[in-house]
Amino acid sequence: MESKEKNPHNYRTVGYSMILVAASLVVIALLYLAIGDDVLYSDRVSKEKQFEYKQFLEEMKLKQEEEKAAEGRNLSVNLDESMEVSNP
Repeated sequence: MESKEKNPHNYRTVGYSMILVAASLVVIALLYLAIGDDVLYSDRVSKEKQFEYKQFLEEMKLKQEEEKAAEGRNLSVNLDESMEVSNP
């Protein structure tokens, strides 16, 4: 008389798979509770980070301009300047 199941260890594999599926559904439910109705959560976070980065770039640009102004004028002759020479 043959048994109905050739490999009784399949029950264990199926059980582990069911536990894994249930755990993943719990994780999804917790994420839904954490995020709530904000379905565009990642889009909002991305825009906030992009805005912060642009502000950072502007601040760095202003800081570099201030440093250049603080260094003083370059002593090399600029071609745009007209030089007046007077002989006594």
